[in-house]
Amino acid sequence: MRIYSKIRYTLIRGGAIFFMSSISLVSCGDDYLELTPVGRLNPEVLRNLDALDATLIGAYSALDGRTDGPANVGWASSHDNWLYGDVSSDNALKGSSIADQPDMNAFELWGTLQPNNSYLEAAWTSIYEGVARANGVLSILADTEGLSSEDAARIAGEARFLRAHFYHLGRRYFNRLPYVDENVEDFAIPNDRDIFENIEADYLFAVENLPVEPFQWARAHVNAARAGLAKLYMDENRYADAKPFLDAIISSGRYILHDEFTDNFTIEFEQQSTNKEAIFQMASSLRDVGNPWNGNWGRLLVGIAQIHGCCGFMQPSQNLVNAYKTDINGLPLLDTFNDVDLANDDGIDSDEPFTPPTDNLDPRLDHTVGRRGIPYLDHGIFPGRDWIVDPITYGPYRAKKMLATAEEHERNNGSEAGMTTVNYSFHRYADILLLRAEVAVEEGDLGTALDYVNRIRNRAKNSTPVQFEDGTPAANYVIEPYTAFPDQDFARKAVRFERRLELALEGHRWYDLIRWGIAREVMEDYFSSEGQKRPLIASSASYKSDYLPIPENQIIITLDEDGNQVLTQNPDY
Repeated sequence: MRIYSKIRYTLIRGGAIFFMSSISLVSCGDDYLELTPVGRLNPEVLRNLDALDATLIGAYSALDGRTDGPANVGWASSHDNWLYGDVSSDNALKGSSIADQPDMNAFELWGTLQPNNSYLEAAWTSIYEGVARANGVLSILADTEGLSSEDAARIAGEARFLRAHFYHLGRRYFNRLPYVDENVEDFAIPNDRDIFENIEADYLFAVENLPVEPFQWARAHVNAARAGLAKLYMDENRYADAKPFLDAIISSGRYILHDEFTDNFTIEFEQQSTNKEAIFQMASSLRDVGNPWNGNWGRLLVGIAQIHGCCGFMQPSQNLVNAYKTDINGLPLLDTFNDVDLANDDGIDSDEPFTPPTDNLDPRLDHTVGRRGIPYLDHGIFPGRDWIVDPITYGPYRAKKMLATAEEHERNNGSEAGMTTVNYSFHRYADILLLRAEVAVEEGDLGTALDYVNRIRNRAKNSTPVQFEDGTPAANYVIEPYTAFPDQDFARKAVRFERRLELALEGHRWYDLIRWGIAREVMEDYFSSEGQKRPLIASSASYKSDYLPIPENQIIITLDEDGNQVLTQNPDY
């Protein structure tokens, strides 16, 4: 008799079926030993259309990063990337207190990040849990007979899209990582090559096999695959390769910008019938299976403790706030935005007088950032320090996008702390337009770049600004479209700046800096300027690497029989 590993058994949780590793005993010729253990689901039960779709639901459920895997608590591996995409960049500081979630400090400071950080293990395992669930679907699909060619193609397309999505995220995190598909039996795989071509192949398959309309709301479709593939090419500055997929999304006629900027972050506009801008989302819900885990758990920590019940993380930086200042023509201060700070209540208690500044501002600032004297969603006027855990270390601002309103919090009886049913968009139309503007800039087509950037700016101009109860604007909002892009260098700078303004705190910033090749320059400038205000930045922050280290535990548990490393640590760690 021999023992071997097999990815074959299923766990049922909350109505979803997904796959985990197990050990099976196989006899040499002893058929009577080949029994299905009590409590284990026979794989034969899964070889039909309904069961395959149920297994896909399990794979989709891994999109939020909360998979109950090792070291996984949700916020440590949130796939909306507020930690890995914004706190790790110049957009935000960690927030809460230094002692709260101390392993998170390293992602703000970079220089202190080490391979034994527990958050790395959580991020790594969340990626491979998602991959394992997608592989499980493909493995069962290969043994299933009687499906129509249309259903088989769709299921394979969805599973391979999800696998590409997870690996794409992992590649952005760790650069090189092992590639495991549904046919792998020996899991001692080195990370000695770039898995770009594997991800590309999965996305291309999904583009060819997914339907135009999703099989069910919030599931993958052809434009979701096009968006993922285009972003993979953009990661490598392969503009000519990305262009046709971006154009296909834009010319499909299926998406337009919401009339209101904030409609991207509200419950009312996230269903398929009302969401005109989202291309692919992480779906969230509350009170559906007797627990809050399907809410946007990853953003739980981002809530304001004093009004949501938890917790005070991800505080926007002064650098980000300064970026929203505009000149007399309503245009960004591309080169000088950070020369003078927008006035704020740093160091002023909530019971002391403070007058908000009257500078010209992009209205998206107060839809993105909570600041003293300005209405905060429907919770009332933001009071400053009273709603901040540690303003000395992390500053005077709070995040605003995708956080629970007072109305939603009351509807859920306040029992889910800062969680919300607002979905997170991995790909939204404004993001795609700005990527296409980048392509146009690099091609020298400045007219197209100007058009796409101005579509975004005009939406911001025509959106309802944050207002006081009497209907007056809460600040001096002045924003206008560009009249022209005089040259390629100016256009490039304008497009990149617009991505920051439009997509701030949505998890994109760090990866933009990396693919533009300017991360070290930007971050060193940021550490210098922000460090003048925040002592922790001044004393501990330094640029280290474009990528996260491979988790130490993963290197240890994958040693071969002779104790040799299978996984290679990234440089600089």
